[in-house]
Amino acid sequence: MERQARCGGEIFSEWNVADYAAGWHKNSSLPGETGNIVLSGHNNIKGAVFRELDQLKRGDEIELFAGGTEYRYTVDEVLIVPEKVCFEKQRQTNVRYINETADDRLTLVSCWPRNDNTHRIIVIAKPSTLVSSQ
Repeated sequence: MERQARCGGEIFSEWNVADYAAGWHKNSSLPGETGNIVLSGHNNIKGAVFRELDQLKRGDEIELFAGGTEYRYTVDEVLIVPEKVCFEKQRQTNVRYINETADDRLTLVSCWPRNDNTHRIIVIAKPSTLVSSQ
């Protein structure tokens, strides 16, 4: 199922909702490219691949495998933002986390809390080391 995020009536992001995997936002960067790589995943259904995002903290390491290459990132921020019940201004503020950025980063997004999904959890990680290529 394809999803779109809108703000002020404009589409600013599109992604496929993946079952048992994280979904890549089509307008975000690819691993190895400059910019913001955005991945979304479920936290309480269909594999719950991002169930433990709320356990991450600043300094934790994240490994991302793409195209036979392992990329490593270090968690910089873990944010909880309102989503379901919020004003348009808050939604516009939330958009900045999944928009393209001038710096390199990995952004992981899921619903929160696990049993209600009224908010979004957003994990922002910065590149640490390119580990290996196959």
